[in-house]
Amino acid sequence: MATIHKRNGKWEYRVSYKDPTTGKYRNKTKGGFVRKTECEEAARKIELQKSNHANLAKQDMLFSDYFKEWVELYRIKGKSHSTVNRYYFAIDVIKKYFPNMRLVDVTKADYQHFLNEFGKTRTKVTVSKYNSFFRSMCEDAIAEQLIYTDFTRNTTIVAGKESKSPDEKFLEPDDYIKLIEVAKMHTSINDISSAEVYLVTQTGMRYEECAGLTWNDINFNKKVIRVNKAIENDTRNQKATKTPAGVRYVDVSSDCISVLKKLKDNQKEYFNRINYTDPYNYVFRSRRKETPTSQSVNQQLKKLLNEIGASKIINFHGIRHTHISYLLDQGFNLKYVSRRVGHKTTATTLKYYTHMFDSTSLEQSSDLRKLFNGIEETNNND
Repeated sequence: MATIHKRNGKWEYRVSYKDPTTGKYRNKTKGGFVRKTECEEAARKIELQKSNHANLAKQDMLFSDYFKEWVELYRIKGKSHSTVNRYYFAIDVIKKYFPNMRLVDVTKADYQHFLNEFGKTRTKVTVSKYNSFFRSMCEDAIAEQLIYTDFTRNTTIVAGKESKSPDEKFLEPDDYIKLIEVAKMHTSINDISSAEVYLVTQTGMRYEECAGLTWNDINFNKKVIRVNKAIENDTRNQKATKTPAGVRYVDVSSDCISVLKKLKDNQKEYFNRINYTDPYNYVFRSRRKETPTSQSVNQQLKKLLNEIGASKIINFHGIRHTHISYLLDQGFNLKYVSRRVGHKTTATTLKYYTHMFDSTSLEQSSDLRKLFNGIEETNNND
């Protein structure tokens, strides 16, 4: 039971509770009440929380401290280096916008003000991503009875930067064909980044999957590439594919096999000459014995797109988008394409790749007019 007493002319309560983390007994004290009844009511609420197994030890935690504890306990175990970095950036964001603020003191208005400020220099996708982190944390904090309302609920996402439109993430077919040709032409041990660009035009592989590809993964006789691992961009450590569906076999053309065979021979001859053995046997290992980072392949892709005079500049992942859209546009089976690129379900493929090339759109518009013109002519003849 709470103890109530008067101190310096004001009422104060003390509630004893057991810290579930340490197992030690602690006291929760609050004073400054003018009336005894007010103090008793406040103490009663604490006792009620205590009887409902609320963690009283955490009720004075800062927003940033609780979020950090939540992240390290529930969110980052087994996650990629980039995902872990994203969560730790979110911790820094809280420290910046909610300095020394307790979690229990954060209001919906406080949080909306944060979204307004944070979103000024970011896209809606970015703001939504971080908002989802904080919303999930709120759900668990409510379950722990640290807070009783979700201050992220029904708030408005504000963005000061425009996200790329879907059309900006794809190349049109003519530019795609030109990119294949120019990347193939540049492919050599002297230009490993172009070689990586070329392979993605042929397979739609993710950057991390390409970076982790070894010569043992390529069956030159069957013209098949095995995808069973990936590379962390920041640490360069090997990791699993993005999802279990990412483990797959990808068919490639005879032309692609020839390019890869030439690169392998070129690489082998050079490494023998300098007496170097790649411990991982990576496909994309340069003369300097390095594997290209995401930044370097994106820089080279931009150069190649400028070289062919492409109508738009996309990033490396945009080649994957284009590869998938191109296959679907050419009439390839949706399920086959989905398996080829390592999607868990065809719904994922449809969700992200509903793009229609300008040329296809024009053709289908023409076909539609012909269709309905034909219907009208039939009706008139009747």
